Amino acid sequence: MQRGGIFRISNYCEVGSSHIKWGKLCEDAVVSGVHPETGIAAAVVSDGAGSCQFAREGAQVTAQTALRVLLEQFDTLFLLPEEYAAADILTPIRQALAEYAESLSTAVEELSATLVCAAMAPDGRWLMFHVGDGIIAVCEEGGQCQVLSQYHHAIARNYTTFVTIPDTSYHLERGKGGVSAFLLTSDGPEYLVTSEEGWLTVQAELLMQMGVFFHESRICEEMQKLTAYFKSIGMYDDASFSLLADRRFAPQVFSGMDRTLRNLVFYLPEQINRRVERQLRDCYALLASHPEGVTEQQMMRALHTHNKWNTLHKLAGPLTAEAMFFSEGRYYF
Repeated sequence: MQRGGIFRISNYCEVGSSHIKWGKLCEDAVVSGVHPETGIAAAVVSDGAGSCQFAREGAQVTAQTALRVLLEQFDTLFLLPEEYAAADILTPIRQALAEYAESLSTAVEELSATLVCAAMAPDGRWLMFHVGDGIIAVCEEGGQCQVLSQYHHAIARNYTTFVTIPDTSYHLERGKGGVSAFLLTSDGPEYLVTSEEGWLTVQAELLMQMGVFFHESRICEEMQKLTAYFKSIGMYDDASFSLLADRRFAPQVFSGMDRTLRNLVFYLPEQINRRVERQLRDCYALLASHPEGVTEQQMMRALHTHNKWNTLHKLAGPLTAEAMFFSEGRYYF
């Protein structure tokens, strides 16, 4: 199990039933990464235009180029005026698509794709950029979640824009602090993780909150289950998710979660008292500030226990849920 690091990133992509029916491959692309020197983390989802011959390739080129730009130029993008920052993201993508189109002897429009992306820096700065369908949702410092960006369909639901369109509309936002996680999706699950009023569903909120605590394998499992459920109620398009979370916000998110859902997720007693809740929050604060793990003695002090067995008993829920681990004499998450 990988330990340490500020950011947690979980990606999931599944081909849609309509694509399977027509013998098509998945036309979404999901990529993410962390810059080895600056620690900048970024996640990208791109959806190739289904009507285009090279939709899959367009999404892949768009996603990979956007990821490189976000990781290598984050500081510049954060400071530039909005229109220049947008141009610095879109221009290299269009150049890469044009070069790829030339290699295929086709028009660049045949590689049209959407772009949904976000990046976070270790000092709390963040940036999001959006062209076309899909959503960008944000989990705030205290665990409250909301849709930050969603394309407005002024003409029709199936009418959108792409990175290949000159002067395309886009949504760019930047800030510092207050964000614990970003959730990015393609348009497949877009209208199943949001309500008609634009609110996030409970499933999407809980997924974002869990992303702060759980490792990639668990979050991907939840994404897979969510995709299966969406398919059972009619979703037929490709489904892609990327969740980028800052583990340092774990104590605040823990306190801000719905108590009933939190107790279920962390295997806590239904009637857990406030004192134990505060102690668990303090444990996560301690663990968040020590990615290398904390000793049994440190955890005993945080929980006001007198031996390791009482400590293990008090942490039985999170340990069983794998929202916390104990290995080689140290606790970590």
